[in-house]
Amino acid sequence: MNDLPPSDLQRREDARFQQDVEQLIDSAERTRLHHMKVQRSRNLLSLFSGIVTVIAGAAGFGWFFLMQGQLMFGIAAMAAGIAPLILMKFWAAQPVKAYIRSHKTEFMPQMADLLGGLKFYPARGISRKIVSKTGVIPPHEIYKAEDCFMGKYKNVKVIFSEARLYKTKRDKEPVFDGIFVLLEIGDKMIEGHTILTADGALAKRAAPTLWRKFTPVNIQTANPSWNRFQIFSTKPESAELLVGEKFLKELAEAAEIFNDAPLSAALFAGKYIFIAIPYEEDMFEASNMHVPVTTKRHALQCKKEIEQLLEIIDVFDVYKAQVPGSVS
Repeated sequence: MNDLPPSDLQRREDARFQQDVEQLIDSAERTRLHHMKVQRSRNLLSLFSGIVTVIAGAAGFGWFFLMQGQLMFGIAAMAAGIAPLILMKFWAAQPVKAYIRSHKTEFMPQMADLLGGLKFYPARGISRKIVSKTGVIPPHEIYKAEDCFMGKYKNVKVIFSEARLYKTKRDKEPVFDGIFVLLEIGDKMIEGHTILTADGALAKRAAPTLWRKFTPVNIQTANPSWNRFQIFSTKPESAELLVGEKFLKELAEAAEIFNDAPLSAALFAGKYIFIAIPYEEDMFEASNMHVPVTTKRHALQCKKEIEQLLEIIDVFDVYKAQVPGSVS
């Protein structure tokens, strides 16, 4: 987790955030309109040029084949007429690619900064080495991560990205499609390895095998909706101290924000909190270039999601005050 900004993430007032987002959307809309106009101009030129070259190619084919009896020359003339049409279509499509590229290199970094000072990396994610140690992800061969956000909050490093796991190289459908979140706490205060999951299928599959050395932990809360998680730990006594009602409440509320996703979390290696959130919606891709940018609602949702993740850090801030010097 490198390249983190030097200062902590800052929570922003909704009114100021909305104002800044509206300015960013106006800029994005101007960019969209520019690329759309360029594409339309190129499409018209491509269409006109294509008609001319195809007619010329057909005329050349007729001359060589019908008038001269030279079939190969006729085919060559037709190919020469079609080739510019193919090249022009490729040329006309470039503004769409430029628009998508600008979304990832200009718009999303600015959006990340508005979301409290985050840094955005289009093609990065949580280290495979860390992900493989969590104990909450399905078996897979291929791990793809993109649209990564990094930051720091209360001395806790924060990183989250879209992630997809594929069981084999041949599979087209992922066994996991969603978001990975990693919080790296500055002070080691997590004992053992504790897993929480609202995914009943995962618990049923992993408890007798992958988690066979883990002990079930029973933590009851005042709100039944917070009791959706099954808990397993190699240090059950420590887990009962760390995974209290406040932590379960924040996880349950995070699940609700992501369409009530059956999320799983792992607390391990003394300092890591990892959360896997099944969420198939592609959150950070560019919109259709021919549709006006309407990212304000989406930006507010991202802000809400990030702030909910920061609430989990706030919970551990309380624990650090209660249990100073806890180490693995």
